[in-house]
Amino acid sequence: MSHVTLLCADRPLPLQEPKTRRIRTVRDGGHTIQVEEDGFSVRPNEYYQHAVEELNFPMKGMRYELDLRAAPEDAAALRAYLEANLPPGETVELWSVWVPRYLEDGLTRYRGRLAGLDREAIEPLEKWNTCITVER
Repeated sequence: MSHVTLLCADRPLPLQEPKTRRIRTVRDGGHTIQVEEDGFSVRPNEYYQHAVEELNFPMKGMRYELDLRAAPEDAAALRAYLEANLPPGETVELWSVWVPRYLEDGLTRYRGRLAGLDREAIEPLEKWNTCITVER
């Protein structure tokens, strides 16, 4: 099973390469290691693009892959990116998509304002198929 996090919009948005690196702790079989990885970014939707399209979720047409974790730094970076690129009143969707999708997986939806976008608000993106509509 594979996972991708998407930013979906009605119009093109600018790409953003990672400006930071993050350290993540991984535990496996009694071992703990630290992994350094890219921080928040907005990139073209390439990973499982065809598989995501076949899921037939009602997504907005312009789709971008997000490198996003439920961390205060990533929530702040996402909020800053959206504040810089969305006019007041515009909405975007944040999607957590698992491929393949099984009928029993369902879809959970949330809605909120950009001002309230914090770590807790993006935590649902780490779960099964989820859509968060964010309004500027």
